[in-house]
Amino acid sequence: MEPRIVSLPAFTVVGVKYHGRNENNEIKQMWDDFGPRMGEIKHMVDKHACYGVCANEDKETHAFDYFAGFEVDSTDDIPDGMVSFKVPASTYAAFRTTLPSIGQTFDHAYQKWLPQSGYQGTGGPDLELYDEEFDPAVPESTFEILIPIAK
Repeated sequence: MEPRIVSLPAFTVVGVKYHGRNENNEIKQMWDDFGPRMGEIKHMVDKHACYGVCANEDKETHAFDYFAGFEVDSTDDIPDGMVSFKVPASTYAAFRTTLPSIGQTFDHAYQKWLPQSGYQGTGGPDLELYDEEFDPAVPESTFEILIPIAK
């Protein structure tokens, strides 16, 4: 499973935020709750590109922030109950996966591919990019996970 290497400029995501360890599948519930509210986000850059952003992991407790949202070109008019998060510019290794195999794909990316790749992880936010190929009702539909890397 070879990734494509892609560089992205900094961008801002507006959406909802979860903080915790996802021990009871809270992130899935967050996405379910977010779905009906997606249309409230103004200033979307691409309504066919939704992001999951995993950041700020606490190394002791393993709690982390997870943002579900869309890239915006302005943070004016953020809907009630939503937040913004600035994703830094980075180079990423992008792996195509499915929801049932996302855990194995992250394991492969970090445990197998990265140590042999000549790249290093940067510790920046991991991204999930749900594009027009993704349909949450179809388990086999694909999306990308992007892990931040540097030479």
